Amino acid sequence: MSSLLLFALLGPCAAAQAQQDFDYIVQPGDNPWNITTRYLKHINYWPRIQAYNQILEPTRIPPGTRLRMPFKWMRTEAVSARVVDVLGTVQHEIGSQASPLSPGMMLSAGSLIRTGHDGSVTLQLPDGSRNLIEANSELHIRTLHRLEASDGQLVDFELKRGRIDNSVQSMRHSGGRYTIETPAAVAAVRGTEFRVAALADGMLAETVSGEVSLHNRRGETRLGAATGAYAAAGEAPGQATGLLPAPSVEAVPGVIDRLPFRLPIEAVAGATRYRTQVASQQSFTALASDLVADEPAVLGSAALADGRYHIRVRAIDGRGLEGLGAEREIVVDARPEPPFPSQPAAGGFAVEDRVTFRWARIPDARAYHFQLAADSSFSAPLTAHETLDGTGLVVDALPAGDYFWRVAVSTTAEGRGPWSDPQPFRRPPAGPTAAAAEVDSDLLRLHWRAGSEGDRYQVQLSREADFSAPEHEFDTTTPEIALHQPEAGTWHVRIRTQEPGSPPGPWGQAQQIDVPHSRWQALFLLLPVILAL
Repeated sequence: MSSLLLFALLGPCAAAQAQQDFDYIVQPGDNPWNITTRYLKHINYWPRIQAYNQILEPTRIPPGTRLRMPFKWMRTEAVSARVVDVLGTVQHEIGSQASPLSPGMMLSAGSLIRTGHDGSVTLQLPDGSRNLIEANSELHIRTLHRLEASDGQLVDFELKRGRIDNSVQSMRHSGGRYTIETPAAVAAVRGTEFRVAALADGMLAETVSGEVSLHNRRGETRLGAATGAYAAAGEAPGQATGLLPAPSVEAVPGVIDRLPFRLPIEAVAGATRYRTQVASQQSFTALASDLVADEPAVLGSAALADGRYHIRVRAIDGRGLEGLGAEREIVVDARPEPPFPSQPAAGGFAVEDRVTFRWARIPDARAYHFQLAADSSFSAPLTAHETLDGTGLVVDALPAGDYFWRVAVSTTAEGRGPWSDPQPFRRPPAGPTAAAAEVDSDLLRLHWRAGSEGDRYQVQLSREADFSAPEHEFDTTTPEIALHQPEAGTWHVRIRTQEPGSPPGPWGQAQQIDVPHSRWQALFLLLPVILAL
């Protein structure tokens, strides 16, 4: 597998050589012997310095001359990286010892860091450079030294898998070296902001600022600021292309009261996915949430605690290169979570005379809060109760129409929580009132005002005014019925409408009907008397 190198452009020096050498400016009185004594590992290195730099007169080196000294010859001292912040599952191994990382810990060469699916950690090097190791990553600190010749650092990381976001302080004057090796590439820089992803078959490199070169034996690609490329093992690096611009996050609300959240944003041309990172610190030293969406949306994990956060959103192109980031501050205020609204169900119907609202019980609830409105924004609630102590409420005399209701809860520990999602429901119109009954021969005719096209009607006739056991029930698609005249006496009739796609609505106002005796029935009753004369 071909070795791939990623490094900051260093000027006219050959890149491959420059990344291995420390540049020393000769001072008055310097010679190969005292330079070797001060900066190299052993006095025996002085002939190498003389030969490496082709010094013909070692006692007469002009001040200001630039000498090159390979880093591997130089005297160094071990330094440590400090854990700035850590969140989620992050393990640290050195030798056979494993332990979780915590802020303030100092890590030396030989340390192996593993982050879980919810883990992230930021390391800070002695010169102020920072590395954010993201979720599902594995990083080995192979070398961490300071040059005695300067304040420059020799840093060698092995990124076995995952992603790392780097902000490296300039080493142009201190002469240090910073490398990240992946299974398919080596990234070497001397001051820039860049990101590296170690993939199974290559590497993604994204330069935010500075200038970077990506090369291997088959070719070289230069990456200016806001460009990136994919480098596959065994192939020439791909061409540098501009990173996608930062998405607009102006539509993201400042306060988010529902978790997890998925908030739509304006699409970025050329983007196939979008990454959202959420952190409690503006420096993004630990990621409380790191999610990728397949559509233009800002995502947040259900595990986010209430509080103030910063979000960073990047668009991702078809090759996997992540673009420039847009940032915004938000407040998560999603707890205590609202009770689950159960009746009327969302999209359901309320057909009873008295509409009952019910919601789930919260064990530590101090009070429940209820609102009913004719619009989903609740701009003018029709009913509002702020201190309900139960899990239900009955509303009388609710006219027909479309409504929305919602509920919230207050607890002693977390105070007042957000509203539930608006629950839409429909209150179908009450049934019509029958007009005066018509008696024609032996038929009883009932008719009423017609509803909308497609409506059906249910009709009940009962001897009892409470319709506890109606004697006759009818279902019709027309606003009238004709039936054989029932027994004489007092009857009660009521009608309700069933709109297409909904259950029957409330019963209309009941009417009383007095059915007279039929003349033939009267004659039949008088027949025994007539025959007896």
